[in-house]
Amino acid sequence: MATSGKAAKNGRKANGGLLRMAERAGISRGVFGASKGWFYVGTGLWTLRTMRRLAARKPEVLLSEVLRPGERLIIANGRATIDSAPAPTAAAAGQRRRRSR
Repeated sequence: MATSGKAAKNGRKANGGLLRMAERAGISRGVFGASKGWFYVGTGLWTLRTMRRLAARKPEVLLSEVLRPGERLIIANGRATIDSAPAPTAAAAGQRRRRSR
């Protein structure tokens, strides 16, 4: 059985596997073949697949930025911003030395 590139990367068969084949057979035989049993199988498997897809957790990216040297990420009040770090000055370095004594 041939698989597509994307499906092979995900470890799945191109047609979706055994349950997908049973779902498709159930829908087609149930609707077009007028078989209630196959219709119930098809709709049950479709419902299962749809519920799994809706319940799947998907990561939500809120902020995606590249931080360069000297930049910092500030998270305050629920809002993230990128700010350049203030350049150290000689006066600030002197104040730190005096405080530490």
